[in-house]
Amino acid sequence: MRTRIRAAAVAAAVALGSVPLSAGIASAAPAGKQVSAPHQIGTLQEWASGIPKSLHRGATIRLTMSYTQRSRDVLAPAGFALSLWNFAAPGFKQMRGISAMWWNPVHHRWEKASYYESNGLIGLNLPGYSPTVKVASGKVGHVYLQVTFSKTAYTGTWHFEPMVDSYWLLTPMGTYDDNYLGDSRSQYTSTLRA
Repeated sequence: MRTRIRAAAVAAAVALGSVPLSAGIASAAPAGKQVSAPHQIGTLQEWASGIPKSLHRGATIRLTMSYTQRSRDVLAPAGFALSLWNFAAPGFKQMRGISAMWWNPVHHRWEKASYYESNGLIGLNLPGYSPTVKVASGKVGHVYLQVTFSKTAYTGTWHFEPMVDSYWLLTPMGTYDDNYLGDSRSQYTSTLRA
């Protein structure tokens, strides 16, 4: 999804004339100039706090997903996600009995999750197609999330993986950079009991 958002953002910006064509487009390069593909220019680390070792059906957990990046650019997240799976649950019924609310940092209010994927993903999208949240290199961003495990959620060991699901990279001049960051995500487990 990161590539799609970066590519869509660059294409839209090119169409509007606000950024030059990407060096990755062969027709945009002057004759004799070497063209390079997008490459990794830094790292992105993602982790969480507030995940208990165990909980019971009907419980709501309040967790903080955190992220930081090291690069020459500014990170502008477009969306976040919590990957959530339990090997005891059928493949495409991971989200049965699970709901989530998150603190939207743009609207400054609690909102329902943007979407759920049945194979175990809670999606949290920031509004619009332009960067609204920006995190400089070395700074830490936070996302606040409440996840409720109802009486129908599958018991057993749940695996949590917080992530910045999609993002833009902005150069110091404020233009889009179609390169990317290497991910390093922490994973956690919690046991859900009846």
